Amino acid sequence: MKMVSDRADAIFAQRVGTLRVTAPQCRLLMYLESRGGAGVSQRDIEHYLGVSHTTVKGLLQRLEEKGYVRTAFDSSDRRVKHAYLTEEFYRMHAQAREAMRGFEEQLMSGFSAAETEQLRRMLERIYHNTLTTEPPAPLTEHQ
Repeated sequence: MKMVSDRADAIFAQRVGTLRVTAPQCRLLMYLESRGGAGVSQRDIEHYLGVSHTTVKGLLQRLEEKGYVRTAFDSSDRRVKHAYLTEEFYRMHAQAREAMRGFEEQLMSGFSAAETEQLRRMLERIYHNTLTTEPPAPLTEHQ
């Protein structure tokens, strides 16, 4: 799985290179877009991506430098910082969608529609399995 993930990240980087975004940055942008593009808290982003506060802070900082997001503290609670998509993001959005479509087509080349759907369901299950906070059971001699 690690080899597939690493290779997919490399292909993704190649396809979106002109957009200047990494795969994790793109996931964050797509999450913000799915939430309407406005006012998503850093904590919500941390939970969705399953990464630390420091990681989200770094991702947002780099995306702000590129002009794709802006961040601002909540007016009623200065401890909460929200991320917003910018007009620059929406300008590059069509190009990003096309790159993502081509990336997915490359990954799914040779799969039937039924196989693609089955794989999506299995990957969703694998992803949800990674969200558990319970440590795995120790292996026994017979496993």
